[in-house]
Amino acid sequence: MGASSGAARALLLGLAAGSRSTLGGAPLWHSAGKGKRVLMAVAALGEFSGDKAPGIPSRTVAPNLVARVLSAGTGGALLARRAGTSAVLAAVLAAAAAPVGTMTGVGWRQYWSGTGRPAWIGGVVEDVCALALARAACRGLPADGSARD
Repeated sequence: MGASSGAARALLLGLAAGSRSTLGGAPLWHSAGKGKRVLMAVAALGEFSGDKAPGIPSRTVAPNLVARVLSAGTGGALLARRAGTSAVLAAVLAAAAAPVGTMTGVGWRQYWSGTGRPAWIGGVVEDVCALALARAACRGLPADGSARD
């Protein structure tokens, strides 16, 4: 797999993790056993549903944003390991993309709220976009962690 493809994958995963921090672990889904996949799905669903609850702290404040950046960076390194590309470059790119994903999601939700439509629907649209980004980042990765030729 080429460096540009690895970079694109890392950026996509970083955007996804910036939107939903649990998606930083997406590269692990292929190799995780069924029990771990269930736990990962429960964690993701918890974040997805909690995101729509009133009173949840902003994702743009330091502790929450830092968690998203760390999740993205770690996920980028895992992704690179599976793809056979530079883990350091992928971690940096994914971590750098996370705040962009965060701010894009916040901007989307503000826009959506201004349309008069139910806010939770805008959140679900964001969830679907984040999942699509994570899926695109991980598509075609080998399940065992060895890079494909």
